[in-house]
Order: sequence, then C-alpha cells, then structure tokens
Amino acid sequence: MIEKRTEENIKDLKSFLESWTKFHQLYNDIITKNLLTKEDETIFFDEKEIVSKQYGALKDKMEFKYMPFNRLTDPISEILGIDNVSYMSEKKTKRLEDNWNDSYIFLNNILERLKNRKRRLDHFSTTGVWIKRMFERIVNLKRTA
Repeated sequence: MIEKRTEENIKDLKSFLESWTKFHQLYNDIITKNLLTKEDETIFFDEKEIVSKQYGALKDKMEFKYMPFNRLTDPISEILGIDNVSYMSEKKTKRLEDNWNDSYIFLNNILERLKNRKRRLDHFSTTGVWIKRMFERIVNLKRTA
C-alpha cells in the first residue's frame, strides 16, 4: 500500500537534508578562512534564511519535535539562530559543531522512521485495507443503530 503523505515526507526530508549538508559545507568553508569578508557573511546569512524557511515548512508539515537525549533545545534552531560568524569564540564554535552532529543524527532518525513506516505499509494490500475499513464502518453503523 502506498501512502502519499509518507512518500512526500520522505522526499521533503531528503531534500532538506541535502540543503542542510550544503549549508554545513558553506559554514565550514567560511570558518576555515583566515579573513572573513562582508560578502562571505552575506552569503552565509542569505543561505541561512533559505534553510530556515525550509525547516519551518518541514516542521509544520511533519509536525515533529526535537526529542532530546541530554539537551533541552533543538540543535537545528540553535544553528539557525546564529547572528555572527566572524567573532565566534572557540567554545561557541565547538558547541556549534556538536549541534551540527546532533541535528544530522536527529534528521536521519526521522528519515529512518519514515522509511520503516513505508516498508511496513508496503506489505499491506490496498484492496485488503479498503475492505477492512468498509467492514469496520458497517459494524460501527450496526452498533449505533
């Protein structure tokens, strides 16, 4: 059985993961430079705005929340909350890298759950599910009558 919503969520999450990975690469390219230019920061913040909108739309559509293991905040939101790249301390840079790792794991866990759901649904017959639902409706109608 094919569930369109699960298929769309998998596609959207994969697309976001690609954007997220490119955004991380852009971040790495910028912080490894000896001298950051205004243009570098503009490019970074423009890309951050695009990724932020994608994440907001994805979160609203899929209705997921960050499930913390040992943290209270969503690492993606923390990364998207960066307001300065050129004057970050070593400690903040390290925390940001930890957030990248946590966010990648978090997003991949959601993707795995969606793929598992798709695999489970693939074993169901669309006709069989339709017949079962019809039978349940008939039984429920008889109970209320």
